[in-house]
Amino acid sequence: MQALCRTAMAIFILVASGLASQDADLQRGIALYNTQKYAEAEQVLTQAVQAEDGNAQAHEYLGLVYLSVGKLDQASAELLRADELSPSSDSVKIGLARLYIESKQFDKAEEFLKNAQQINGENPDIPLYSGALKVAQRDFQGAISDLNQAIARKSDNAYAHYYAGLAYNALKRPDKMVESFQTFLKLAPNAPEADRVRSLLRSVR
Repeated sequence: MQALCRTAMAIFILVASGLASQDADLQRGIALYNTQKYAEAEQVLTQAVQAEDGNAQAHEYLGLVYLSVGKLDQASAELLRADELSPSSDSVKIGLARLYIESKQFDKAEEFLKNAQQINGENPDIPLYSGALKVAQRDFQGAISDLNQAIARKSDNAYAHYYAGLAYNALKRPDKMVESFQTFLKLAPNAPEADRVRSLLRSVR
């Protein structure tokens, strides 16, 4: 009996250790994504998905990595899988909205933003990507309203300032464009969009 208990305990420890290792890999992948180390994040998160296909968060962040580097087909597959696994996740709905903004499927983007709003109306990324959608649709004044709301909810939201800068540029408001873009560069100096922003700032000096 004692031998059976020891065997069971050993199996439990091995399983727990494996799960802890998988979670550590996932958290490392998320950290790499958040610091825009996309190549490393893709490798780590691919391993996390292979280790646990039913982990919605692993699929979500792998999809976001693909989205960030322009691999839209792969991003779609991962984010839709995450949505299948976790249909009540507002962050996955926002990820899908971002995907459809990028692929210019604006009706779908709006639908997923509405779904996210129904799940968690306080998420500051909802007005952020609603503003991004309106920039893509060239509704620049409407975009400013949403982006100001996003900034009010989270003042260090770098991309709210980025999209606001794009909207102000289109509205011929160089003063507000410069203010928004300077804040963006302060918050995210190494973002993929940073060189474009610096170029736009040089054009008004």
